[in-house]
Amino acid sequence: MTDIRATAALEGVPMLMTVFTAALDRAPAPAAELADLRWTDGRDDTLHLAPAVRDHLLPLLRERGDLA
Repeated sequence: MTDIRATAALEGVPMLMTVFTAALDRAPAPAAELADLRWTDGRDDTLHLAPAVRDHLLPLLRERGDLA
């Protein structure tokens, strides 16, 4: 578990995002509530990620070796 503190992009307010590590025993299947479920390494130029994810979470996961 890791806590990431950042400022919300649109609202400009401080936020805290708690990131949990999990393992999958099968391929994920989207539920009815999910509009889109896909894997990314954060380098896809067509994917628009929230700044907290792009600037804090992805570098953290790369640093820990969880992303290539």
